[in-house]
Amino acid sequence: MSKNNTELELNSQLFIELFEADRKRIYAYIYAFVMDKATADDLFQETSMTLWHEFDKFQPNTSFAKWANAIVFNRVRSYRRENTKLSYGLSDELLNELSDTATYDTSSEKRWNALQLCRSKLREIDQKLYDNFYIKNLTANQIADNTGRSIPAIRKSIHNLRKKLFDCIDQKKREGLF
Repeated sequence: MSKNNTELELNSQLFIELFEADRKRIYAYIYAFVMDKATADDLFQETSMTLWHEFDKFQPNTSFAKWANAIVFNRVRSYRRENTKLSYGLSDELLNELSDTATYDTSSEKRWNALQLCRSKLREIDQKLYDNFYIKNLTANQIADNTGRSIPAIRKSIHNLRKKLFDCIDQKKREGLF
C-alpha cells in the first residue's frame, strides 16, 4: 500500500472515530438552531459530508468539537439566510452569541484524547483486540472464532485491555492532562 493510501486510511479512521464520538452533540447543536427535525436531519447529512470533505484542514491534537462547531455554525447560518422563514427573528449577532454560549464537555474530549494516546501505546495484538471489540463491535465469541482462541481467553484479554486503558488514563489524569 502506498504512503498516500495509508495516510488516507488513517485519516478516514481518525475522522470516523472523532465523528462517531461527537455525532449526537453535533445533531443536537444543529437542532437547537433550527428546531425542526426534518431540517435538522437534512442539515446534519449535509454538514457531515462537509466535515468529511474539510477534514484535511483539521489539526490533530486540537479540539474536534470546536472545529466541527465552526463548520456547523456556518452551515446553519447559511441555511437560515437561504430560508428566512426559519430565522425566528434572530439576527446573526444573536445567533453568534448563542453559538458562543453553546457548551460541550471539554473534559470528555480530554478523556477521549487521553484514551487515544493510551491506545497508541498498546501492543499490536491489544490494538487489534480493541479494534475488533470496540470499533467493529465484534462479540467475544466472534473474536474467538476469528482468532482460534477460546472465548474465556478473549474475555480475559478484553478485561485486561480495559484495565490497561483505565490505568493509563488515570495516570494521564494524575499528570494533569485533564
